Amino acid sequence: MGDRSKADARKAEVGRKFEEAKSKNRDTRLVRCQSCRKSELQEPIMVEMGGFLFCSECITAAYGVVAGRKAGR
Repeated sequence: MGDRSKADARKAEVGRKFEEAKSKNRDTRLVRCQSCRKSELQEPIMVEMGGFLFCSECITAAYGVVAGRKAGR
């Protein structure tokens, strides 16, 4: 039989961290890219289009796909 004391201690630690995170008061919303889910902290340039937010990397990637299709005609 396995030793469950380590698993129980790990579960208790995760529970404490979860409760600590819940208790922190967060006034600001975290803004994320609709495509890659990067936050504005990771990718500071965000563009809103039609009610959706996209980061500059996703916009550049989409432009590359569209430009490639037009060049291939």
